[in-house]
Amino acid sequence: MNRLRIMLNNRKRFVISATIAAVLVLLAGGANALAQPTVRCVPSHTINPSCSATNYTHIQDAVTAASSGDIILVGPGTYLESVTISDSGGTRDGISLFGAQAGNDARVDRHDPRKESIVDGGGTGLAFYVEANYVVIDGFTVQGGTPIGINVDPGLLGPQVLNNILQNNSTGVYLQAGVQGATVERNLFKTNNLTPAPFGVGIVSSGYNLSPPVAGLVITENEFIGNKAAAMAVNYTTGATITRNTSEKDGAFVVLLYTTYSQISHNRGKNFGHGAGEPGWPADAAIDVGPGNLAVEIGYNELEDGKAPINNGIAFTTAFDPGYSHLLNVIGNKISRFPEYGIAAGDLPGGGTLYNSSILNNEVYDNGIDGIFIAGSLAFNQGIDLFDNDAEGNANKDCEDDTGPLNTWFNNIGKRSSPAGLCTPVTLHDQDYH
Repeated sequence: MNRLRIMLNNRKRFVISATIAAVLVLLAGGANALAQPTVRCVPSHTINPSCSATNYTHIQDAVTAASSGDIILVGPGTYLESVTISDSGGTRDGISLFGAQAGNDARVDRHDPRKESIVDGGGTGLAFYVEANYVVIDGFTVQGGTPIGINVDPGLLGPQVLNNILQNNSTGVYLQAGVQGATVERNLFKTNNLTPAPFGVGIVSSGYNLSPPVAGLVITENEFIGNKAAAMAVNYTTGATITRNTSEKDGAFVVLLYTTYSQISHNRGKNFGHGAGEPGWPADAAIDVGPGNLAVEIGYNELEDGKAPINNGIAFTTAFDPGYSHLLNVIGNKISRFPEYGIAAGDLPGGGTLYNSSILNNEVYDNGIDGIFIAGSLAFNQGIDLFDNDAEGNANKDCEDDTGPLNTWFNNIGKRSSPAGLCTPVTLHDQDYH
C-alpha cells in the first residue's frame, strides 16, 4: 500500500482540508480507499477547521480515538509523552501522523524548534511505539526515547518514517524481525547516544536467527551525525536498499550481519570513529561486514577520514561473530585516509571472512597501512576476483594478498605489492581523483 505523503504548508499556516485529505486517501488506494478518513487535531481545531469535534490535548488521545486510515495533525509544541499506535485488532492500520514539518526534508533548514512538533519520551520510554501496519510518521522531532525513538514491532507491514529529526535517543529507529516494506527517508539522525543499550545507533534493522528477516527495507536520503556506535546496524535483513545517505562524525557508517540480496550504494561519509560507541561494540570499519552476508553489493560509496577504532574503510571481519560472507560485489568505491586499511578481508584460525566475491574498480589511497589487504594462509579468503582497482599512496603496500594463488588479481594500479605484481604502477597516472 502506498501511504500518503502530504506537503503541509507550515511556512505561513499549518492547514490541510479534510476534502484534500480524502482525495489523497482515494489516490493512495487500499481497503479503506472509498471511506473518507477522520482528521484529528492536536492540540486544537485551530490547526484545521474541520477538526472542531475531533481535537485533543495529547497525541495519544488522538491515536486512541482513531480508526484505520485516519489522519492525525499535530501542531508545533513539545509533547512529553510516549505514543503507542496499537493495532486494536487491525482497526488502526494505515493511520498517518503528520507533525508541523510534514513533507519538509529534515536535512534542510530545520533549525527553529518553535516550528517543530517535538515528541519527547523524557528519557524513560519510547517516543513512538508502532504496533499497527502501514503507519506513517512524518514531520516530527523525536527525542528522549530510551532505548528507542521510534520502535516498529515484529512482522508489521509498510511503515514509513519520513522527514523527522531523530535526536538524543538511545537508538533512533528500530525495525524488528519480520518487518516488511519499511521506508526511512529524508530524516536527520543526530547524536542518538543516550543510555541504556543499545545506544549510539541511528537505525537498527534486526531480525535474529530462526526468525523472519526484515524484508524490503529502503533507507534513502538520510543524514547521520554524531551517532557514536554507527549510523546503521543492518542484521538478518533481506532485500535492503541503502542509498544516497550521508554520514559525518559517526562511529561506523553501517555494520552488516547475516544480510542477503541487498545494496549499499552511492552513500557518502567522512570523519568516522568519533565517540566511544557502545561498550563492547567491536566495529573497526566505516562499512563493517561481519559473517553470513550473501549477494550484497557495496558500490560507489565515498568514505574518507577515519580514526581509531574505525581503522578501515571497508572490512570483512569476524569481530562480531565467526564466519564468512560470499557472493559479494565491492565495486566503484572511493576510500581514503583510514589509519590501517582501505579494503581488508581478515582471518582467524580455521577460516576467513570473504569467499567467491569480487573487488572491482575501487579507488583506494592514502591509508595508513595497505590499500587492499587479503589476509590468511591457503585456507582463508579464496575465490576473490580483484580487477581494475587503483590503490596508491598507501603507507605500507598498495596491494597485499597473503593467501597464495587462490585469488585472481588483474589490471590493478599500485606501486608496492606483496607478492610483487598484484598491482603495477602507471607512470603517467596523475591521481586526479584525490
